[in-house]
Amino acid sequence: MNLKIKIMATLKTLTILKNKVQPTVEENKKIDFYSYHNQGVGESRACQGQYHNLKTSLEALFHKFENDCKLKDIEQQKLKQPYITEQKGKNTALLNKTEELGRLKEQLTNEEKLIEKLKEDKIRVRNNPSEYGLESDRKSTIKFWIGLLLLIPLSIYIFIYYISTSYSGFFRNFDPSVDLFGGMFYPDALREASIHGPLELGFIIFIPFVFFGLGYLIHMFQQKKGILNTTKIILLFSVTFLFDALLAYLIDGKLYELKKVYGDPNFSISYALQSPSFWVIIFAGFVSYIIWGLVFDFVMKEHADRDEIRLFIISKNAEIKNKLKNIVKINLRIDFVQNEINTLKERITELDTIIDGFIFPIKNYKSLSSQYLQGWQHFIAAELAISSSNTEAKLQKCRDTYDEHIHLLELDNFSYQNKIYKKSS
Repeated sequence: MNLKIKIMATLKTLTILKNKVQPTVEENKKIDFYSYHNQGVGESRACQGQYHNLKTSLEALFHKFENDCKLKDIEQQKLKQPYITEQKGKNTALLNKTEELGRLKEQLTNEEKLIEKLKEDKIRVRNNPSEYGLESDRKSTIKFWIGLLLLIPLSIYIFIYYISTSYSGFFRNFDPSVDLFGGMFYPDALREASIHGPLELGFIIFIPFVFFGLGYLIHMFQQKKGILNTTKIILLFSVTFLFDALLAYLIDGKLYELKKVYGDPNFSISYALQSPSFWVIIFAGFVSYIIWGLVFDFVMKEHADRDEIRLFIISKNAEIKNKLKNIVKINLRIDFVQNEINTLKERITELDTIIDGFIFPIKNYKSLSSQYLQGWQHFIAAELAISSSNTEAKLQKCRDTYDEHIHLLELDNFSYQNKIYKKSS
């Protein structure tokens, strides 16, 4: 019978334990509230509410709360979780920025190598143009200047020749003392043409440029091969020859008329073709014109070869300029990324110290310590037998002591939840 009673009692106890509800978070807060309040009442009662004792009690309360926070690993891990998450993000960002910095430095090295190669190409192209696909001769510069030195006096000669022969053929009146040479070259051609008017002067001044233009056209047509261009060249040479022949016919005819005697036949084309002076005048102009054209073509070709090298060098200079601009941009980006990396490293180091340290819940401590103060003041106001004025003064002293305690801990200006105590602290 006694055994049965014991079994029933045990089952009743187990049922009571099973049905007992665990305290909630809110209930735990209320427990802490009353615990700190009651502790304040008890310790205030023990020292009759002396504010000097309150200062020591608050310091002890803080250290106990601080040690409790350090011992609560699970709560600390929860508090540190945002910093751990941030640390992972910063480490990922640091890895990405480090890789970007490596790519930028590699790009910078490549750009610098390309600039050095471009500078070498500028030097090597002068000595070996064929290496760069340029059809040029190392002696092209010398040939160009020799050709140019020949072309200048030839141009002056042709200029003088066509001014003299044009004026002599179209406008000049010969006297009997004029010989063949005097008929072709007349020193006073420009002076006398200017006397007769601007049109006559302009005609004989600009007519040499017609032949220079014909020579330039011949050179341009020679650049492109083909039957059509060959036909054009032949026609241009024919026009030049015919014009020279006309000038020779006019001059030779005037000379013939001055020297002919009674009974001589009139000057004609058939007679001109048999006259040596006729051919002398033609070839004095046409042959020299052909020589001028050949020299001009040679000079232009050598200039084109030199121009290819010059254009090649200009293009390389432009490339170097662009590369230098790229280098400036890359260096600016490198500096920016390096600053970002330094900032990330500083923050990661800071997060390491935070995670290795502990987090102090400021608001929780201020809430509980204020409950402790209320308990302390409760004893003074409700149980301590002193006058009302002394009670007010004592309560104010306690409040000032509490405020000083919070200020010394540097907790009075914190508007956020937690204060971080790093590992080095």
